[in-house]
Amino acid sequence: MHANPSPSTASVSGRRRRGAASLRGSRVATMAAFATNGALPASLLARYAEVKDALGLSPAIFGLVVVGFGLGGALALHMPGVLNRWLGVARTASFGTLWMGGGLTLAAAGVALGNPWVVVVGLLVTGFGDAAVDVAQNSQGLRVQAAYRRSLLNSMHAGWSIGAALGGAVGILAAVLGVPLVVHMAAWSLVCVLAMTLAARAFMPEPEAEPEDAQTPVRPSGWSTMKILLPLALIALAGISVEDVGNNWSAVLLSSERGMDPASAGVGLTVLLSAQFIGRMFGDRVIDRLGERGSLILSLSAVILGLLGAAWAPGAALTLVGLALAGLGCAVTVPLAFARADRVPGLPAHSGVTWISWAMRAVMLSLSPAIGVMTQGSSLPVAIRVIVGIAVVALALQLRPRRPEPADR
Repeated sequence: MHANPSPSTASVSGRRRRGAASLRGSRVATMAAFATNGALPASLLARYAEVKDALGLSPAIFGLVVVGFGLGGALALHMPGVLNRWLGVARTASFGTLWMGGGLTLAAAGVALGNPWVVVVGLLVTGFGDAAVDVAQNSQGLRVQAAYRRSLLNSMHAGWSIGAALGGAVGILAAVLGVPLVVHMAAWSLVCVLAMTLAARAFMPEPEAEPEDAQTPVRPSGWSTMKILLPLALIALAGISVEDVGNNWSAVLLSSERGMDPASAGVGLTVLLSAQFIGRMFGDRVIDRLGERGSLILSLSAVILGLLGAAWAPGAALTLVGLALAGLGCAVTVPLAFARADRVPGLPAHSGVTWISWAMRAVMLSLSPAIGVMTQGSSLPVAIRVIVGIAVVALALQLRPRRPEPADR
């Protein structure tokens, strides 16, 4: 004969089930937030070849125009942390996405008007909003991860990748159907704002006291610390340079160098981001099997081979294969750089990650213009081969005899 559970026991069990369901809902909502954040700007990126042609820009000037997005994020400075403390992560994610949608629609209007300056302002506005949303969604992701007591953030970043691939696909479809860019971006922005607002409603509640803003850049102390951080910065830059090629130059490469119709050339971005998504979904398993160093050697090798393949490929099909390999390789580079930086001894908590983040922003502001200038002087494939040097140096540092460093899993 079994005794019925006491009312208090049943109540505790019910609260646990409700808590578990709420936590699962927060996890799904955070994944949706990452996906939405990736989907919104990618829809414009997929039409960059069309934007360049509509504005009649040279590669060098086009590189300066599209850097507006990154510059807007850098100019946000400490405001993302202030906004998240003031509004909370849920409201910041929602209002920030609305802000981004307005900026992207303004940029699309600039294309329609044939005014590159309006496009730059729109991208600056968008980058500022993206910096705030990025802090909000990562803060929420870390809260969910802490509640689960296991690593989940990589899979959430995979949500961003699939969202970006979806946004790119929508951009290609809109271009093929001849949908005006302003109409396309206004409608897609509305969809993404609604999606983020619904997702934010299921975010975990705010903690009683917010930690100090971890977004403030720090000055690493001592050459011994810099000797650890600089190789990690190169690892992160090797990964982010692949994203820059995909975001800003893959459509241009396929249309101008491989003869693909500009309306369909955005497929390169979708292929790269889809491969990145697959790499992020399975990246944790690879790291557990090979360790961080082995995973980095494999990933950086894939980045090098993929970018060189895309640059040297004689046709569009092989170019897409190269972009896919590079996207697969870059999937874990930035997360691993952040993880290692967070373990650098002698720095306050999160300071290493913050420094790497600011290093990436600083380089990204000049990377796309540099590609544009090199393209103007020679060709886009040559420019891509030059930036492969970042990954080559990062790989060479990983192949050195091992020395004591932050614990390798």
